[in-house]
Amino acid sequence: MLRVDAYPTHEVGGYRVRAGKPFPFGANVVPGGVSFSVFSDQATSMTLVIFKRGEPEPMAELEFPEEFRTGSVFAMTVFGLDHENIEYGYRADGPYDPVTGHRFDARQVLSDPYARLIAGRDVWGVEPDRSRGYQYRSRVCLQDFDWGDDTPLGIPAEDLVVYETHVRGFTRHPSSQVTAPGTFAGLREKIPYLKELGINCIELLPVFEFDESDNPRSNPETGEQLFDYWGYNTVSFFAPKAGYAATGRYGMQGDEFRTLIKDLHAAGIEVILDV
Repeated sequence: MLRVDAYPTHEVGGYRVRAGKPFPFGANVVPGGVSFSVFSDQATSMTLVIFKRGEPEPMAELEFPEEFRTGSVFAMTVFGLDHENIEYGYRADGPYDPVTGHRFDARQVLSDPYARLIAGRDVWGVEPDRSRGYQYRSRVCLQDFDWGDDTPLGIPAEDLVVYETHVRGFTRHPSSQVTAPGTFAGLREKIPYLKELGINCIELLPVFEFDESDNPRSNPETGEQLFDYWGYNTVSFFAPKAGYAATGRYGMQGDEFRTLIKDLHAAGIEVILDV
């Protein structure tokens, strides 16, 4: 089988590109570039849309050549990208037939369903500037976190003492006395307290990126819009919620969440994620 790095390169939209690796899905840094891979069973074409970080208009739109498609997977490596300072999404073209469940609209820029970092909801309760067409964008996430020798604890189910909690609600009140209330970092500060309770497992209500403003209800007395507190309207199942991170505005929510998990494990506390 021909190695991916032996495939010929092409020029698309002013960028040097090559057929990418179908797996893993998402955006993955490779020598000299970024490999983008996305699955769509019904799409007739797929276009990678690249933005400078925070900018309303794309800097490039690169349609996947047909030969870069393997079955239902579109995969392309793009060289020369400053992966730390770009955001991206996809335009997927295909049938529009709501009766059969198809609603393709190539005018819309879609988030990468396998993105491990999402921009656009960086601070809890602060809506993006929709007039600039900016809501959710995917970002390239480096896989360089030092897990050390961390592994899931594997405590038998019959021995679990489970404490269920909400990341924001657990430390949001001043009585929690943490330096970063309502965040992964704030929860991490409470590990000694959790140990005092005698638990050995914490179950976290949804920690994945979601839109807290997606709530039609308002306060009946003030008219103020109410937020979706629980987070079951997930936007991306692979991206920790930026609004739950003290470092979310800097795009560091992934490492903040990983540090929490690593330290919980080190304290002998198993972690279960509610979806």
